Amino acid sequence: MISSMKHQVLPAVNVFIVNDDKVLLGRRSNTGWMDGKLGAPGGHIEQGESPTTAIIREIEEELGVTVQEQDLEFLCVAARNTTPMEYASYEFIIRDKEYEFINNEPEKCSELVWADMHNLPSDVISDFISIIEQSLIQGKVYLELGY
Repeated sequence: MISSMKHQVLPAVNVFIVNDDKVLLGRRSNTGWMDGKLGAPGGHIEQGESPTTAIIREIEEELGVTVQEQDLEFLCVAARNTTPMEYASYEFIIRDKEYEFINNEPEKCSELVWADMHNLPSDVISDFISIIEQSLIQGKVYLELGY
């Protein structure tokens, strides 16, 4: 029997801010998902919003900076099964830019951490480890995570 409920995959965005071999990650808190773990800045794409517009908004909300669209590079698309939700996540990178990022949402992020992308801390969320290792380092542009 086929379920009458439609299957939903939510659109999301993340950004990997890189300087040399360091990537900027935030420690989640009070979000209800992976609190205490390190993850990339980002979030849901709102209705009518493009992925580029969404990541610029998320960076401003979370990191207190309005980035220039030309400073964003497409990294990959990650199909992510993070039970109970599934995401089609557009991943971006900002390389070696001189923005002054701050923790602009301390109620949702307890700290910002510059992590060595070749020696990530053990408390980085597994999806983001996969994206860093497979896309950022190895150059893959499409990932399926958690299936």
